[in-house]
Amino acid sequence: MTYSIRSGVGSRQAWQPIVAFVCTALMAGAVMVQAADPDPLQDFCVADLSPSGPRVNGLPCKDRANVTSKDFLFTDFRTSGNVSAKGTNAYPSFATVFEYPALNTLGISHVRLDFGIGGVVPPHTHPFSSETLFVVQGSIYTGFVSFDGVLYAETLQKGDIYIYPKGTLHFQINVGTGPAITFNSLNSQYPGFLVAANQLLLSNIPAAVLESSLGISNATDLNLLEASVPPNW
Repeated sequence: MTYSIRSGVGSRQAWQPIVAFVCTALMAGAVMVQAADPDPLQDFCVADLSPSGPRVNGLPCKDRANVTSKDFLFTDFRTSGNVSAKGTNAYPSFATVFEYPALNTLGISHVRLDFGIGGVVPPHTHPFSSETLFVVQGSIYTGFVSFDGVLYAETLQKGDIYIYPKGTLHFQINVGTGPAITFNSLNSQYPGFLVAANQLLLSNIPAAVLESSLGISNATDLNLLEASVPPNW
């Protein structure tokens, strides 16, 4: 069967509403794809983290009558993290909605990274946000791998900023001669934190899958790899 569209003013007029609808739908789709957390519907919604709070896609609001100025203050970044605790001589201190409930619905969170000499934050992703890194102290080599497998990396000094696009694998290492500190911001109240080695080697993926994927010929090599992953990330 052959289909045809007749030319003429009448047919063009008939198609105009359809074309307008398609264009609008495509534009709306593009906005949704690029968005991070949705815009809030009120000025603030301090999260209710109590176990009895209702479970929703996000977190419920604390009763506004019980909110004080202290709810908007976060002081945990005043002290450095214990860099020996993670096994790579670096430590992330998080300010997500779960540590800082006032961030609820506001589409932002922060991380303080403390590095000893040679300290490493291993390759990881944030599935829900992009991220910027600001060097407060020291010298950091950092970068991300794009979706087409290209590494973009630079050595940063105090005062420099670097960005990691949403969902890309990225890392940080202290390449200076002393301790280093960075302050990172993310455009999600809970960006997620997926460490590549943990996801791959410590998540009970069948050994046959890993051996074939990594080109490992025996279980002994795989066991050595699994045992070498820092346990606390």
